[in-house]
Amino acid sequence: MEEYQRKLLEAVIEGGILMILAYLFYYQNYLLYTWYRGLPLPSRIPFIIAGILTGVAYLLYKLYKIYPEIQKHKIAKVLREEKIEGI
Repeated sequence: MEEYQRKLLEAVIEGGILMILAYLFYYQNYLLYTWYRGLPLPSRIPFIIAGILTGVAYLLYKLYKIYPEIQKHKIAKVLREEKIEGI
């Protein structure tokens, strides 16, 4: 497994954890500040969507940071193959 692949896998795992934690954070804060005893619990769907969007934003940020390394790896691989063919 290449270094950039490890970084991608790490980013995906971090993004998944961040999605769950963001959902829990948003829902908990909503309940703490606007929900009162005796009222029915609000829908969780908006908070799930907010958590997913937070995780996706994090993944896009990490991919933006890892993308140059992926390109360098692909270029190096092509150069190695051309060098072998030239021999």
